[in-house]
Amino acid sequence: MAKPALLQTLDRALTLLAAFDREHPEWGVTELAHHLGLPKSVVQKTLATFARHGFVHQEPGRRRYRLGTRLLSLARLAQPELARIADPHMVRLAAATKETVKLTVVDGNQAVIAHAVESPHSLRMTGRVGERHDFHLGASNKVLAAYLPWETVWAALSARLPAGHPLLQDAARFRSELKAIARQGYAVSHSEVEQGVTSVSVPLCGPGGEVQASLSIVGPSLRVAGDGWRRWLDLLRSTKAAVERELGWEDPPSLPDRKGVPPLAVDRQA
Repeated sequence: MAKPALLQTLDRALTLLAAFDREHPEWGVTELAHHLGLPKSVVQKTLATFARHGFVHQEPGRRRYRLGTRLLSLARLAQPELARIADPHMVRLAAATKETVKLTVVDGNQAVIAHAVESPHSLRMTGRVGERHDFHLGASNKVLAAYLPWETVWAALSARLPAGHPLLQDAARFRSELKAIARQGYAVSHSEVEQGVTSVSVPLCGPGGEVQASLSIVGPSLRVAGDGWRRWLDLLRSTKAAVERELGWEDPPSLPDRKGVPPLAVDRQA
């Protein structure tokens, strides 16, 4: 099948915009041009055009660019149907736990926060919609990886992580961890993405039983000492069941302990 024709200028501009991420929240023109292998003049004009329309912002007195507020309004408009359905359930879960609740989905070779309801505490973990993470750290991201084909997960990590990263040297261990997550139907992480933070996450299944997202509670570890996270897990499972009923998925009676999680790719691979 022939590849669709692309507008090369627009394709290059969007590639430039996508270079802003968690590791690179701001760029100077010269370093971004070097990073993308583009002429400095092209990068300068593209950033100036984006800035005119509010997609990037150049702070006064500095020669560096950050993403602009126009993207926030577009992100709200792009909120998926899943987030709309899950929102009232997430609000109730956040009220019950007094912690931040996140909905995370797969986007390309990373996980991205699609929706969040934040804790009322002044000391809380924020759920920044649009924030992206790799699959190997954090309960919400590992849950998604656990229900993807291993080849997909490995290709994503190989593309994202530096060549000497320890995980790339011990693929078997990580693969076993994902299989364990898929079998038990949840993941727990302590201080993996941020120090002093605990997260518990479960998968959300769509009408056909496919995993569409992960639903997570995240908060300071000091408020969930010991095995206190198990209360979070119980509440997550109840919320998960309620959301999945609205999505049209019911727990199969033959899998009472999986909370709606069907047999998936990692379980079927040797």
